[in-house]
Amino acid sequence: MTTENRKELPRLIKLIQKYFWKLVIVNAIVGIIAIGILLILPEWYRSTAVVISEEQGNQLNVTSVAMSNLGFAGGLFGQNEETLRYIRYLKSRTISDKVINEFDLMAKWDKKYRAKIYEKLNEDVSFVDNEDASISISVVFKKDPQMAANIANFYVSELQNMIKNFKNNYVEYVATIYKDQNEKLFQIETKFGEFQKETGIYSLDAQSEFAFQTLTEFELQRMQLEIQRDIYRNSSGGNDPRINELESQINITTDKIMDYRSSNKYSNIPVDKLSEQGIEYLRQYRDLMVQEQIVQFLAVEFEQAKLSNQKEEIKLNVIDHAVPADYKYKPKRASSLILILLVSGLLSLAVLNIKETYFS
Repeated sequence: MTTENRKELPRLIKLIQKYFWKLVIVNAIVGIIAIGILLILPEWYRSTAVVISEEQGNQLNVTSVAMSNLGFAGGLFGQNEETLRYIRYLKSRTISDKVINEFDLMAKWDKKYRAKIYEKLNEDVSFVDNEDASISISVVFKKDPQMAANIANFYVSELQNMIKNFKNNYVEYVATIYKDQNEKLFQIETKFGEFQKETGIYSLDAQSEFAFQTLTEFELQRMQLEIQRDIYRNSSGGNDPRINELESQINITTDKIMDYRSSNKYSNIPVDKLSEQGIEYLRQYRDLMVQEQIVQFLAVEFEQAKLSNQKEEIKLNVIDHAVPADYKYKPKRASSLILILLVSGLLSLAVLNIKETYFS
């Protein structure tokens, strides 16, 4: 303790002794007013639901959970990409609108504009990544603990529905394009067969066919990339980070195709030197080969999508359902009163010290 502090301490003790009853009366009045205000403040209740996502193959991430219990999950595993995606779903306007409509929050919170309801949801609802593949969904609600629990559980059910819908949309989209590409293959086969009958050309020499082989491979690669991009875009609502990577690969492949067509440097046989019927034959043959490869590719994708949908129907397990809280979340009346009295006492001493120092 410094010399200055040693001098101040007796001074404060003398001030307290001199004005003891005034300090008691003032702080008693402050305490009574604070108690009155704290008693009329509405009580808020918080309910929390906890869900955990599963790893690929319908297996719980037991290792992550165990390491989390030991306090190592955050440092070793970091944030799970799938968990973060689920939190984005929970924060989406789609789920927010369903919550607002289900519980008539426009009327309950007496708000004129829906934007204000979104802001209040952001304040009263929290989604926490526990970094062990689990998410805590907490809802704070005024005066009604049952409503807090109902809203938290509703978020869980809507998240499960959204995950299931995305999976179903993925399978349906792959099934649709698989059917469309099959029909397109039938049309190309029919057209190619008619062309062969009309021209009598049923094959070209290997050197001529090589002139279109590389171009065919490039175009097949680009179409497969475009199909994958469209699948991810339609099944995830455009939120999948793999979309940008596929766009980059598509651009690179397109550049290769344009380079091949313009320079013809990938083949020793210039395309413009082939006969008109020969060129048409190779074009139709190329289209047929490309379409056959696309259908084969989609057949595999379709079977994998169906299998994945059966094995991983919902990749979200509920650890804890939200229940009505039996104790208020806020206000903390006792701690608030202690803090108010402490601040009031210190301010009173400060005022008395100023009075004795400058106005005595």
